[in-house]
Amino acid sequence: MKTDRILFSGRMVKSALFFIPLLFLLLAQQPAKGQIRLTLTLAPEVRNSQILRVSDFNITGSGSVSRLFELRLTNIAAPTNVILRFQLLSDRFPSVPIVEAASAALPVSPPLHILTYQDIQRGGDINYNAEAVKELTDAILQTGKLPSGTYTFILTVFDAQQPATPQDSQREILTISNPTMLDLISPGAAVGGGDCVEQFGLLPQFKWNSNAERFLMTVCEVLPNNSSPEDVMQNEPRLQRLVQRGVDFIGSPSLIYPSGGLPLQFGKTYYWQVQAIISSPSGEVRLPSEIWCFQISSINNPGGNAIIQQLLNLLGSSDLEALFGEGGPLQGYKPTGVAAINGRRIELAALLNMLRNQSIKAVSVQVE
Repeated sequence: MKTDRILFSGRMVKSALFFIPLLFLLLAQQPAKGQIRLTLTLAPEVRNSQILRVSDFNITGSGSVSRLFELRLTNIAAPTNVILRFQLLSDRFPSVPIVEAASAALPVSPPLHILTYQDIQRGGDINYNAEAVKELTDAILQTGKLPSGTYTFILTVFDAQQPATPQDSQREILTISNPTMLDLISPGAAVGGGDCVEQFGLLPQFKWNSNAERFLMTVCEVLPNNSSPEDVMQNEPRLQRLVQRGVDFIGSPSLIYPSGGLPLQFGKTYYWQVQAIISSPSGEVRLPSEIWCFQISSINNPGGNAIIQQLLNLLGSSDLEALFGEGGPLQGYKPTGVAAINGRRIELAALLNMLRNQSIKAVSVQVE
């Protein structure tokens, strides 16, 4: 009996020793789970955007959806299924997502898989947390745009079998300016406010106020058959030009009528309008200004003499009085509307305003 028990124990030990290496072998043959690393890049049309629309995220499930970003998933192991979560945060509410989307399970094979927001949205769930961001709701409902500010795009990847544990997360930050201001300043005045303001000279300086970056400026001549300001702006433009901040002007938007435009003519009336061109993920948005009008003074209009008299009074120069006064060599001179301060060209009307406001002091005056 004693011998049998010893042999039985020996057989049990041998069986156990045989089973342990087999278990290790089976574990070693199991494929490793996928290990995902993310690289997030905002799409160029988003990175250059000045506005974001609610429709860009297709929260309601209708209409088209922007791609918004490119997400590169690098898989350094075996094929696997993952779930992606997208969140959009505002600097006003950094802890509460404005938009949140979760994808369905996506197969990701080595080595690389590229997705956009469109892929996450397709077949996934999108939520808009209006209750948590009540201060944003009114602006969104009224304009369809997210208010200006800083927005953070966050992408997180989870193993589909372990959706509570993130494998990697990336974020990108976008600042939205939401340009909304566009007010014309000169020349002229808004159409419908009375007679068009008379403009002396054929090279007026156009000025407007806006927080946008790019503009399309259009000048059209009023024709006898035109029935409305909008109708006038459909005429062949005397000038239509793209104007960009930092390229065509610094600071406040302005443009002196360029030589490349069709020449303006004495005695004619012109309407002009500016459109702010604003970038968005779904394409360009154009914000139009009011339509303004001005009239180029007739070449024989005595208003030219009135301008000279104002200049003489404001400058108080006896030398100029001798030139333009009775019997002077420039008696009857008609101003072209072009002036220069320290070599910088300026509209004559603007020069008169500066002299009246005493914002400049004349040291010397030269007539060409």
